[in-house]
Amino acid sequence: MAVATVTTVVHPPASESVRMPRVVVPPDQRLREDRGNDGAGAMAAHSRRLRNSIISLTIFFALIAALLLAVPGLRAAADHISDANMLWVLAGIGLELVSCVGYVVVFELVFGALERPLARRLALSELAANSAVSASGIAGLALGAWVLRTRGMSVTQIARRSVLLFVLTSAVNVGAVLLIGIPMWLGLLPGSTNPRLTLLPAAAALATILGTLLLAAWARRAAAGRRLRRGRVAVALHALSEGVYDAVRSIREHDWRLLGAVTYWLADNLVLYACLAAFGHPLSFWVVAMAYLVGMLANSLPVPGGFLAVEGGLVGMLLLFGARPATQVIAAVLIYRAISLWVPAVIGTVAFLRLRHEVGEQAEPRVSA
Repeated sequence: MAVATVTTVVHPPASESVRMPRVVVPPDQRLREDRGNDGAGAMAAHSRRLRNSIISLTIFFALIAALLLAVPGLRAAADHISDANMLWVLAGIGLELVSCVGYVVVFELVFGALERPLARRLALSELAANSAVSASGIAGLALGAWVLRTRGMSVTQIARRSVLLFVLTSAVNVGAVLLIGIPMWLGLLPGSTNPRLTLLPAAAALATILGTLLLAAWARRAAAGRRLRRGRVAVALHALSEGVYDAVRSIREHDWRLLGAVTYWLADNLVLYACLAAFGHPLSFWVVAMAYLVGMLANSLPVPGGFLAVEGGLVGMLLLFGARPATQVIAAVLIYRAISLWVPAVIGTVAFLRLRHEVGEQAEPRVSA
């Protein structure tokens, strides 16, 4: 009789899973991978934001061109644009490049701890973001803050240095209005003796300077209080007070790199002057400088790139100072805005692509075999 052999196969219960060998990733490797993933995501976000903003800039100028051609009252301004002297327009483009160089110089003064090539690329990238993305330098500040954090700079240091940069670049414009407005009101400079066009902006500039100093003093006292020694509010107050005092200290020390802030402002003013001169009847430089302030104040409005707000402010002030005809003024302002927005946007985008490659290489995780 044959004997049957029964082989019993025992399966693990369904509730139990088969245990696999556990792979242990070293902590330093996980940290590198996390930083690499965070860095890649942040740079991708900045890239998308800048790309979308360049598209918005293109659409804006396309709409402006459509309005100039469609509205009968503005069609003459479109005709004047084609009549502009190209030598003056090319001079304006060159002056805008000089303005960008001035910003790079003052940026290197503020963030001197960075390697010079990185500082230059970051400064130009911020210019691109500020010209095409948003007002008041918010977009450029966000990009710069992230890159500086990858270099080990603390949040407090970044905020303090950012305030310093903003104060140095803004102080030239505000101070120029004060130094030009009062002599123009007294008749010592060509332009207008109308106090509403000269004395009032000068008084506003003086109030801005004094208000900034008082605000910095208050922020220092508030930051020293026991209740505000920690948290975001404390960081903001400390950055405001120390950034303003650092700016005052830098001005007193007469660092030659402060000429970068002057160049940044002056060359951009001269771009507007060149665009007006392209039509053969430029105003005096002093008038252009006064009109420039009011137009640039529109950059503080929550409008991307100051679209329409800046143009309206510049055209309005130039007309109040007697610039005529109005269609040529509109044409000159539009040419100026095209130069002042597109030149930093183009060269800044190129710098950003190089910056993205450089930061991406350093943030890329290295997985050991």
